[in-house]
Amino acid sequence: MGTSLSLRGRTSHGDPLPVIEAVLGDAAGVLVPRIEHLVSDAGQPLLVVHLHPAAEPVRVTELGAGRLEFEALTGTAGPGYHAFVAERLHALAAQLPLVWEHVEDESGHFESGDLVALENATLRWLSATAMEVLSLHARGYRGLQLSLPEGTVFEHDGVVATPMGPRDKAWLEAVARTPRSGIDVFPWWTPGLGASTLRGLSLSTLWLDLRWRKPLIEAERALLATVLGWLERGHDLDPQLAWPWREWSELFEILGEESLRATRAHLRATAGGLAMPIGFRRRPVRVTLSGGWSLRVPGELAERWEDPSTWVGWDGGRSIWFSSLEVASSHSSEDTLEALPPLEGQGELMGLERDDVRAIARFDAGEEDGRILVTLRAHAAMGAHAAVGTFVLEHEKDRDWALETWASAAHLDEPRRARD
Repeated sequence: MGTSLSLRGRTSHGDPLPVIEAVLGDAAGVLVPRIEHLVSDAGQPLLVVHLHPAAEPVRVTELGAGRLEFEALTGTAGPGYHAFVAERLHALAAQLPLVWEHVEDESGHFESGDLVALENATLRWLSATAMEVLSLHARGYRGLQLSLPEGTVFEHDGVVATPMGPRDKAWLEAVARTPRSGIDVFPWWTPGLGASTLRGLSLSTLWLDLRWRKPLIEAERALLATVLGWLERGHDLDPQLAWPWREWSELFEILGEESLRATRAHLRATAGGLAMPIGFRRRPVRVTLSGGWSLRVPGELAERWEDPSTWVGWDGGRSIWFSSLEVASSHSSEDTLEALPPLEGQGELMGLERDDVRAIARFDAGEEDGRILVTLRAHAAMGAHAAVGTFVLEHEKDRDWALETWASAAHLDEPRRARD
């Protein structure tokens, strides 16, 4: 994943986490940080700060006795992002104050401030990774991803998915020879919060996070507004950059906005070419769920976690509840299915076998608020690992979709099927 930061420091401040949250969350009104207050596996306070759509979050663990640990995988977004995180951490050290006791930065940039060294470290990693991806592709591997946050696998027509869209074999071969030709996959290459950074923020969000439909929840509407703000601000700074006018226009259409700025985007989109539409979530995606399971679902689904083992996905007329557990006494997939409660419903009990996975499902129908809803209740097992799914459908036509989605359930312990 390229460059990273791993730091430990000590402070005399009695309650450092609120200060850390304030400093890391201050991004000159450009970034829109999402902050989680969690507990580490060791039971220690953990602050998780999501700063960029193409970057893993900054993780801050309070170790006790004034000791703090900071971890940030910065290489996915690029050297500009690495420099930004380093600048925030230096500002934090001055404000708390905080004394650094251990610093790991393979580029040396955190202590030296040498941007050339930081870029060179990123380019070396990019060249080596391009060669590795080419080797995997030659051996038949598909669904490869480069510099993408974990949790979702995207479908595309290229050889490898990146935060700035898919890339083909010719691109990989060129990057293996001349790595600087591939810096277009980093949304934040140039330090600072200028036009290129705003363009990268916009494009990576459009590729990775945006659902290309009417927003279902306020967070989705806020994301649309945020991206439009990045595009407007970036274009004002540098109108000559290649801006995604077709998608810009589409955002206004999704929001139903009629304005001068929307008209401008529509006109520019009409004058543009017929390049591939931006957005991995226009296609199905495979989401990583609890217990080692994953499902292939529509990319447009909204998502949330009810608890650490229960995932919910939904759109206007379909919803999925997924949870997992382990049957400790089981010796086989069949034993695990037998140990689960019987599936409710009046429909026929349907079964599925794929490698070591065994699955069953049953439809039922009910009424809610005067509407007839179709429910699919389903179980799956892979050895002692069990998955429980519930699909609620507002339309009969989605029955086949629900069955196909459950049939896509896969577990990490299955025989490797990377060449599918």
